[in-house]
Amino acid sequence: MIDLGLEPTHISVEPGSKSDSIVLTIILEALRDGGKVIWMTRELPDQRRIIDILGDLNDTKLANLIVLEFKENLSGKLEEIKSLLDSKNKEDLLIIENWCEKYGRAKSKEINLMKELEQYFNKFRIAITSYSYEDASGMNKDNQKFISRGGKIIQDLFRIIWITKIDGLNQKILIRDGENEFIAESSKTGYKFIN
Repeated sequence: MIDLGLEPTHISVEPGSKSDSIVLTIILEALRDGGKVIWMTRELPDQRRIIDILGDLNDTKLANLIVLEFKENLSGKLEEIKSLLDSKNKEDLLIIENWCEKYGRAKSKEINLMKELEQYFNKFRIAITSYSYEDASGMNKDNQKFISRGGKIIQDLFRIIWITKIDGLNQKILIRDGENEFIAESSKTGYKFIN
């Protein structure tokens, strides 16, 4: 769905764009491709959603998935798994869903943690997600109405992929990766590109 092999990636999601389905679709593709995945999330989505998207994977593929719910303790959970991170390789993926709160500014502690984590990219793929927020100033470059969390520090360290809803098309999202734009459609089994 999204090429995560280029550089550390920050997926900035417009609220209401089903970010859990996007994350689960990325996990599905990584596991299908033979990689190992560590999925860290503030809160696990509904189990039916997980089963709908990952349920067709065999036990061998599912054994390559580690899931950690960190709630408000991302730094503590990352500390617990540092030995696991050292054993990962280029095909493997660490995905942190909602690395910062979905309201207000990202805390400096969270930003510093992402800076530290970005240094692992030469060992394995890293993707982080957060909800974007509306630009009330109207001064945002690229004529976007949303801003990614983490400010310039995260923008300098991570490639930003924008995911926005498409007005009037409930099940479709626009994925913008630099100059490239793709449309994906939500289904019971995750997102699929349609262009």
